[in-house]
Amino acid sequence: MKKVIALIILSLTMVSCSELAELEAGRQQRLRERGWECRYNGRGEVQHCGYIN
Repeated sequence: MKKVIALIILSLTMVSCSELAELEAGRQQRLRERGWECRYNGRGEVQHCGYIN
């Protein structure tokens, strides 16, 4: 009985992790599609780069 419960818990965890991975992949794709925006200081050095909102 304990083995069956452990198997069910592991299966649910695996499904949850794969769904989270898919959500994260979708979020990363949306961020890549938006492009980059960088800010520079007075000397022309990059201060900060981030995704465009």
